[in-house]
Amino acid sequence: MIVIAILTEKLKTQNKINEYFLMPVLENLSKQGIIKNTVTNEYQIYPVPERGEITFVHIFGQVKEYGKSGLVSIEIFKPDGSKEILHTPLLETGSYSTIFSINNQFKKGTYKVSAEFESKKILSTYFYLTDNKTISDKIPSWFVIVFEWWIEHQITDQEFISSIQYLIDNKIFSLVTNNTPVGEFTVSVNGQQMVRRGTTHTIVTHVTYGKVPVEGARVTLTIEDYNEDIIKEFNGVSDQNGYFIFSWEIPKKFNDIKTLLAYISVSYNDSSTTKLFKFQVYCLPGESNCKVEGN
Repeated sequence: MIVIAILTEKLKTQNKINEYFLMPVLENLSKQGIIKNTVTNEYQIYPVPERGEITFVHIFGQVKEYGKSGLVSIEIFKPDGSKEILHTPLLETGSYSTIFSINNQFKKGTYKVSAEFESKKILSTYFYLTDNKTISDKIPSWFVIVFEWWIEHQITDQEFISSIQYLIDNKIFSLVTNNTPVGEFTVSVNGQQMVRRGTTHTIVTHVTYGKVPVEGARVTLTIEDYNEDIIKEFNGVSDQNGYFIFSWEIPKKFNDIKTLLAYISVSYNDSSTTKLFKFQVYCLPGESNCKVEGN
């Protein structure tokens, strides 16, 4: 707590103990792991867009049963008690994905997301809309008094930490540090490794710095065969959860078992890497224009 003590003494001498100048202290406590940002783990936090702007919330998930088709029903419950219902197709891989758009008419607060497939609940999560003020404006004014008590040693360190954690755990304010994430730049790639022709294939790329998801990483995905003929090429960026999800339909021209190569190049700031993901395309014996022989 030595660094915290230096910060607080500086604030005290400058007579700048208010909501705004509390933030460096709280961020320092968060970096040291003394307080836990439980809100940012549980919720995805978005600012309410400015007039004329739109924010997109990416809703996606996976079901355990593969090979099924149909529509996933997604209900979004708003803070005012109303709800919106979306429908998105379930891919043969068991994954589904859709976009929910938000404009400046949406109210700040907690939005609950629930998804069902074949009358079974498959997703229950939340996201949270805030106004466009900085997070420091959301610290309750009464907490400044608690802070002063702590500086003047009228309460213990543990009592002060418990007060902060109470505010975070009860969603009274959220603490989000804006520092560039530190740690190793990591890219993981997952997807089906055996895919039937004419079906949808999904490749999921996840980008992180340490354990922090990277939003806005540039992703280039190129699918080739061993003859280096390019079959599919796509560019995009990772979402706020660090994911880039690419889905495409396998062409029906493949008449035998064929190994394809997916090169995924990812760059963010000064970091970049390329991953190779191999998968095989097949057709079923007896299908039209299929050379695969049955047993």
